[in-house]
Amino acid sequence: MSDQQNEIKNVLRENEFFRGFSEGVLETVIPLLTSCEFKKGNVVCMKGDESDCLYIIDKGEAEINVSSVEGKVITLGILSDGDVVGEIGLLDGGPRTANVIARTDVHMYKLSSDDFETLLESFGPTELKAVASYICYLFRRATNSLEETAFMDADIRVARKIIELYEAEHSEDRSDFELVISQVALGQLSGLSREATNKALSHLEKEGIVKREYKKIVIPDVDALYDKGQY
Repeated sequence: MSDQQNEIKNVLRENEFFRGFSEGVLETVIPLLTSCEFKKGNVVCMKGDESDCLYIIDKGEAEINVSSVEGKVITLGILSDGDVVGEIGLLDGGPRTANVIARTDVHMYKLSSDDFETLLESFGPTELKAVASYICYLFRRATNSLEETAFMDADIRVARKIIELYEAEHSEDRSDFELVISQVALGQLSGLSREATNKALSHLEKEGIVKREYKKIVIPDVDALYDKGQY
């Protein structure tokens, strides 16, 4: 196996969807993938589009959002290295459920729906269990998000969302970092209004946990952030 193929396999191993697959099936996936790139701001796919492929992010970030007919946009999530998008449409055959926009320049690997159908023929009990576990992972994540929205203090919700974004880009080393995100987007991810998000950030700033700067949030003490988020 070439160095590039090994790199792709490592990306698959870090992916929530593929990580439970057997080595043999992972090696079957690799030659089916095609490389693609999207510039910052480019549309990867739109809600309602045909689900003709899934994408695996190799490098960069993509934003998941939905928009109303009036043009209001709500950010649902931010994906980064190792994440997958478009997998649900391949599993159920339905259309895209959200818009995906490149938040930075992004390099991805694409698996077409036709190739996914071919891949299904090689699935054994290990892969079926992995897919079932992934669906359970999505359900648990949605349930936890709903619980946080309904019961959790706004300050903790914002702190937890920042932790989630931090962990998407960092290892276990809790070094200080800067988060480039608008308060509006952070509020949407946390299920809060802009006003509630601003108030929560003000509280966190007074506690020395965050520091707001132009178009970014600086985290000077990651341990304090984790303590606030009750991790």
